[in-house]
Amino acid sequence: MTDTSFYSTAHDTCVSPVDYSLGTLLENLTSLQEVDLRHFQPLSPEIHRWHTKEGAQVHLVPIHDWPVFDLVLRFKAGSAADGDTPGLAALALYTLDQGTGDLDAARFADRLEGLGATLDRKISQDYAIVSLRGLSTPALRDGAMRLVTAMVAKPAFRDADIGKIRERLVNYHRSNTRSARTLLFEETARRLFSGHPYATSPAGTPEGLAGITPEQVVAFHRKAYSAQNLGIGLVGDLSLEEAETLVASLTQALPRQWMSITPAPLPLAKAQPLHIERSGASTTVLLTLPLHTYPTDTDYPALLMADEMLGGSFESRLTAELRTRRALTYTVSSNLVPMDAGCLWHIMWEVQPQYRDASQALVSNLVNCFIQHGPSLGECEFALNQTAGKLLRAMANSAALAIGLVNLGNQNLPADHLATLLDKLATLTSEDIRQAARGLNMQHACFASLGPSVEQQPLPTTATIGEPTHQ
Repeated sequence: MTDTSFYSTAHDTCVSPVDYSLGTLLENLTSLQEVDLRHFQPLSPEIHRWHTKEGAQVHLVPIHDWPVFDLVLRFKAGSAADGDTPGLAALALYTLDQGTGDLDAARFADRLEGLGATLDRKISQDYAIVSLRGLSTPALRDGAMRLVTAMVAKPAFRDADIGKIRERLVNYHRSNTRSARTLLFEETARRLFSGHPYATSPAGTPEGLAGITPEQVVAFHRKAYSAQNLGIGLVGDLSLEEAETLVASLTQALPRQWMSITPAPLPLAKAQPLHIERSGASTTVLLTLPLHTYPTDTDYPALLMADEMLGGSFESRLTAELRTRRALTYTVSSNLVPMDAGCLWHIMWEVQPQYRDASQALVSNLVNCFIQHGPSLGECEFALNQTAGKLLRAMANSAALAIGLVNLGNQNLPADHLATLLDKLATLTSEDIRQAARGLNMQHACFASLGPSVEQQPLPTTATIGEPTHQ
């Protein structure tokens, strides 16, 4: 339950939130009188951190509850390293599993499946990730690791396989089935970050992909998939000694002698609104705000809380206003995304096409209202509990935890970051969060939308859910 009196819908004016405590509201409930809403189950995983002789950073959390392990390899080999060959990083990553020196793609997949293991890959501007989940029985685990080691260290990169993956990536770009979310993110980046390595889609461009030679793919792999360019997250049923042996075998097989360079900070130039025409009954809107903020900054925890309060849950301000009070949308959410060159703050929602512009103005006003007045005490307590729940769920998911571990290293956070984060969040005051939110300079925000072009209308008068609205 959160306060929604921060915004007057009668006159669209910003007012200070009612400063109540969630604990005060619940103090008359006898079943909750002994509950401390600011006390949480400790997040204290046993994290081992070390660097291999070859330069890779490793984080391990041993979990012996079930016989599975999750391995995440995070190479600094994202599309920011493409240079003047857009698509090179994606082409290299997605051709890795097409076979090794003695295995073609089909036999490689059969071997992996026979060992009870699954493989996944993901590309972004900053990284290329290879994720492996397998059984921790030594024979099965070691067999899966040998396959993955051969895949990332000595892929075959046959001309025919490179051509096949290139065709898939080109077809992806030319397909009309790409989601509104993907199109909006890609077009926003192209407009906001012109001239910056982040401007191009992680999947490259059809023109760039067409010009890439097999020799360029091999050279990129030899450079980017080096041990010095690698962070490893490992979670599962194995000891420290077993983990050290597994990791050493992997990193010793990798190329060496190269480390990526962090891209320049995100440009903060003002971008004009963008609209992409697509037929349909609704319009998807994306707000993107670049920030010169990093997870190591002292005000970053407060910014996390601000994001949670504005769009992190069904009780957030944006949901309370756009869905509960105005019935404009079913879902609206925000997300703070840390990147090597800064952070991106996104807000996304769907709305009827005629309210596209008015809803953008409403969202801007809501954010500016939060910046002006900050949150109430009740919002602080609720956001803290919501964040604690999300962290606990992530810690219980070994695959998510493995990704979190490699992010610790890449973001230069201490090994005890997960164990101490909730305590840091619990000490934040409303004023701390308001001051951090002042960094959300909406002058640098870019609005992008996808849907039909129709005559724009003012928002309908506020109505209760289930009741008709009137102009």
